Amino acid sequence: MTLTILTANLITIAINNYMVSYKYHYKPLVFTFLGMAIIVVVFYPLFIKLENWVKDISVSVVKSGKSVAGRYMGLVLVFLLGLLVLSYFYARMWYHINLLHGLLQGNINGNM
Repeated sequence: MTLTILTANLITIAINNYMVSYKYHYKPLVFTFLGMAIIVVVFYPLFIKLENWVKDISVSVVKSGKSVAGRYMGLVLVFLLGLLVLSYFYARMWYHINLLHGLLQGNINGNM
């Protein structure tokens, strides 16, 4: 659920940032209602689809993880990997930094 929420939020913010670039083409009230409608139309199915994908991945990891790293250790590792991937995109979006480069260089204090 955590990965679903973070992924859906990341995609919604990207769509929102794109939409805001058009806000001066419409009257404020029209743009507000149009933007809200687009967010609901995009966000709801996206959230449902992401939730299904995360459930499917979780089930397959638990099934395949029985023989490799224990029943739930694979699920924990996939969760942590998912958080790392999302952290990369959030750091890129919020601070315009390459988190992977910072981790590999050992410089994750924000001066990347």
